[in-house]
Amino acid sequence: MAKQARARATRELIVQAAGTVFSQKTYAQATLGDVLAEAGVTQGALYFHFPSKKAVAQEVIDRQHELFLAAGETLSDPSVRGLETMIMLSRELAQQITSDPLVRAGLRLSTESADVFVETASKPYEDWISACEVLIDRAIIEGDISPRQDSGRLAAFVIATFTGVQSLSQARTHWADIIDRLEEMWAFLLEGISSTDAAQRPDVSALLRS
Repeated sequence: MAKQARARATRELIVQAAGTVFSQKTYAQATLGDVLAEAGVTQGALYFHFPSKKAVAQEVIDRQHELFLAAGETLSDPSVRGLETMIMLSRELAQQITSDPLVRAGLRLSTESADVFVETASKPYEDWISACEVLIDRAIIEGDISPRQDSGRLAAFVIATFTGVQSLSQARTHWADIIDRLEEMWAFLLEGISSTDAAQRPDVSALLRS
């Protein structure tokens, strides 16, 4: 049992170190030597858990996706309206991006190196779109989003817009202004998709900054 616990701890150390490395360097730039140096483990220990750089990078992508799905489950309160939940989920992912190198690394690998991870890079986005579509359907039923909207197309647009917003925030301010940019994003989106007037719409600022 103690040996298994040590092995799990070593694996986690390697994954977290890889998150730090891949958040700072592109997949092409990063080396297993960088991960070894960051983790402070031997080459043998790394290869015991991961056979290649691609394998450890894939684990980072998978872990980042798990963190987002966990956030979605935490916020999946049926008493909270679907539109409000979507806004709060965007806040949660923004907070993950700004606070967790592993999340930044997973997003970077999924976007900058999608050609390397051809079979898996799209899966997080497909899952995010599916989760968003469910919330949009709820919001339509609840009367917050116009029934004229196609929930699948709108979900894909919301995820694409969020992806662009966080990428631009990264390039311009290293995510220092991401909440401001999200507030603008939702203000523009609600103008086009809401079935209610401005006074009845969610308080975007409060939901993003609570």
